[in-house]
Amino acid sequence: MRHLARFIAKAIAFLSPVLKQGGGTSAPGLALLKLDPKAITRMANGLSDGRIVVSATNGKTTTTRILSKIIDKANIPSVSNAAGANLKSGIATTLLRRSSSQKLGVFEVDEGVLPEVAAEINANIVVLMNLFRDQLDRYGELEKIRENWKLMIDGLPASTKLLVNADDPSLVFATLDHPNLVFFGLGETRYALESIPHAADSSQCPRCNNQLQYSQITISHMGDWSCTQCGLSRPNLDFEATEIELQGVESIKFNILSRTGEEVIEAKLPGLHNVYNALAAFTAAKQLDIGTAVARTAISSVNAAFGRTESIQLGDKKLTLLLAKNPAGANSNLDTLLLHPDRFHLAVLLNDRIADGKDVSWIWDVDYEKIFHKIESVHVGGERAYDLALRFMYGGYSPERIIVNDEIDHLIDCLMTKTPSNETIFVLPSYTAMLDFRAELVNRGLTHDFWEEGL
Repeated sequence: MRHLARFIAKAIAFLSPVLKQGGGTSAPGLALLKLDPKAITRMANGLSDGRIVVSATNGKTTTTRILSKIIDKANIPSVSNAAGANLKSGIATTLLRRSSSQKLGVFEVDEGVLPEVAAEINANIVVLMNLFRDQLDRYGELEKIRENWKLMIDGLPASTKLLVNADDPSLVFATLDHPNLVFFGLGETRYALESIPHAADSSQCPRCNNQLQYSQITISHMGDWSCTQCGLSRPNLDFEATEIELQGVESIKFNILSRTGEEVIEAKLPGLHNVYNALAAFTAAKQLDIGTAVARTAISSVNAAFGRTESIQLGDKKLTLLLAKNPAGANSNLDTLLLHPDRFHLAVLLNDRIADGKDVSWIWDVDYEKIFHKIESVHVGGERAYDLALRFMYGGYSPERIIVNDEIDHLIDCLMTKTPSNETIFVLPSYTAMLDFRAELVNRGLTHDFWEEGL
């Protein structure tokens, strides 16, 4: 039965792209798990060199992509779901396609299924990057995810190494009792926020509920934090990013301090959030004893993942996609856009499908107002386009400069015809809106399907 299950799943994996039914990143695994529910555990047992799991609300796709690139540069045969299919079906598909030479696995895992997947894969390295409010109707409040993660961590073997973003108090609280911890985070940075954002997700102590004190705030509730009531505080960092330079919307440069010395890292990925992503990947690579020079070279060559600061030529205009699916991620993207030296055109796309979350009220916690002075025009689209238009109007943006197109193809037509030549367009889509937008660009021959791209 197991052999039949794998045969059927492999047939689906082959036929999906041939029949133009997607890239076969999830359907084969879904079929396999229906026929053989224990398939992930059985297949993961073949990964004798290790099983690495990367999970977070934001940044897991990019971090997995960077880490996979480093491992590839180190000439270590590995298998990874770097295309972003991060539910059990996607992970099963990835394992199904593994060759016999690939003894190391690197898996991006959705935060909601992490407890189940980590156990089934028997991960020996788990990278935990952040927890933000996201898709409340699907996941519940942030505290629920944190509780589920803590229960998972409490049940992990002592040998499992946890790489933890120490700047996130929720992660520190969830992992402190585990004996095998490596902490990473940001050192002093000129880009620190002056005060905790009004929409910060976890600014109270997760142990005693007292208001946290910050000496530095980076993104949302993350930073150098402490609780004056119970004494919980950010632990000492094993890997620390310092001397951070955000080089516009194109790249970043920073140093990494560790017990083995200091290294300069450069990446063609913009924004403070990508400093976290690159730092997490570097930290994981060092646990595999990969040389610093290899890691540094690999990081410098990584291109943006699909939809994550991905640049696409739209006729004679440059278009950049920045996935924005929750307040923390959207506000971080806006901070990155503020680094752009010139004014630009903006498109914001919002859907309310299951993969996005049906509740779109989070757009009122996004500080769009901070970039109003940089915007030449605003195009809003997707299934909840009129909600976005209302959000911009209530924020004080001129209604006559808001262009509404709830149909993606019409919106793209509008961007191509109404945006002057050689102008810059930034697109902030929710998850399924990003997939819809890219699919239309693929249909027009302007880009390729995300499963066809390399790292």
